[in-house]
Amino acid sequence: MKKILSAAKMQACDNKTIEDHGIPSLVLMERAALSVVQTIEKEYPEANSFAVICGPGNNGGDGVAIARLLKLNSKIVNCVVIGNPEKFSNQLKQEISIAESYGLSIENKLNEQAIEQADITIDAMFGIGLTRGLSGDYEYAAVIINQNANKVFAVDIPSGFNADCGKLLGDTGVEADATVTFAYMKKGLVLGDCKAAAGKVHVADVGIYLDAEEKCDYIVEKDILKLIKPRPVNANKGSCGKLLIIAGSESIYGACYLSAKASLVTGTGLVKIYTHKNNIMSIQQNLPEAMYLGFDSYNKNELSNQINWADALLIGPGLGTSDVSKNILKQVLDEASVPLVIDADGLNLLADDEMKSAFKKAAAKVPVVITPHLKEMERLTNIPVTDINYEMEKVATNFAKEYGCIVVLKNHTTTIASRDNICFVTSGNEALATPGSGDVLAGAIASLIVQKACLNIEVDVEAATYLHGAAGTMASEKYGTRGVLATHIIDHLNQI
Repeated sequence: MKKILSAAKMQACDNKTIEDHGIPSLVLMERAALSVVQTIEKEYPEANSFAVICGPGNNGGDGVAIARLLKLNSKIVNCVVIGNPEKFSNQLKQEISIAESYGLSIENKLNEQAIEQADITIDAMFGIGLTRGLSGDYEYAAVIINQNANKVFAVDIPSGFNADCGKLLGDTGVEADATVTFAYMKKGLVLGDCKAAAGKVHVADVGIYLDAEEKCDYIVEKDILKLIKPRPVNANKGSCGKLLIIAGSESIYGACYLSAKASLVTGTGLVKIYTHKNNIMSIQQNLPEAMYLGFDSYNKNELSNQINWADALLIGPGLGTSDVSKNILKQVLDEASVPLVIDADGLNLLADDEMKSAFKKAAAKVPVVITPHLKEMERLTNIPVTDINYEMEKVATNFAKEYGCIVVLKNHTTTIASRDNICFVTSGNEALATPGSGDVLAGAIASLIVQKACLNIEVDVEAATYLHGAAGTMASEKYGTRGVLATHIIDHLNQI
């Protein structure tokens, strides 16, 4: 896993390095500048001319140091520090003095022509401490950079964005091709508007470290797959878990098919689909590996028998929101004695207050995982999608704590929250924006849970979510980001 920090935690870590370990701020600034120059040399070795646009604070100090190092490497450099010199930070003033002693000419007014002519423009206006939108000369600089620059490197974070949620704070922010951030990944770089604006993110070691025992939020990475236990040599279908999928409706078959196939491909021993009878013939023809039982009305005793058969339950994909579906979900919540995954229409049905009460009782007795996208989360919380988009961590965490469940809040970066932990999954890409992708994810999550594949259910959920994203990314390499179908994601699950 990769640690990911808020702006406040990063600032505290920075201060601790300076105050407790005695490393001067200027030393850290020099390390940061060197890391940017080294990254540029590695990524763009042919680049020879640079425009470095600096702000009035320490991010600007990083920029001036970068400009000096580039000049000393015999590069063509135009360096501009925007703002009132009387308000420059002390570290920036020191860096200007050092740079000028080496013969670097520093301007105070933006040179549009220099940006147009530079191979690379470096954005060092504002770092992770920015709390308001760009304005005046800084906003104008961002506009010119976006319009005229050939390639853009951002220092720590593109100027104009919130470092915690990735929200564009004003009307304009710098759109970078790459960002070099220092010490640890920042949350804003993977969330909100900033994820696209940051481009390719490089995390540079500059000598700032968290205490080893300090608890920290994290990004789920490939190493989580090592926590999936090997299948025992004496395994059989029964020992690999019995999963009941309650999905599909009178006119919707695909969702239950996708969830069931994803569950089988990721290793579930026995999958039974409880669905509307209209879907049975299609299941027989297209997924003979699954078991099935059809219904056309609510049958309490029949449903109880199915619930009692299972080692885990998945309910919701394509289920619809009819009275029959409501009765089925209510009974599942009341009777479940094994882990439960709720997706899609199951979540839409939960928006009812009476159903929420039953949901809370269920989560108090068995592990419950919900997998909403932003619109489904809006229905559950009455928080507008536009707000959820910039408050992913807060919304997911509050819901998880209130109801005692695990929340997998799906977006271009997926946020996973439980009572005690928050993590982020970035293994997917825009190819996952395809119909049925969520059904595949729900099936994969339920599969690892029913197999008891990892150390605990939280790790099962994280591993399945990473696996789903990585399979989508791999599929996009073959089919393109616009060409990926949900079935392609399933086809690549076993290749990860």
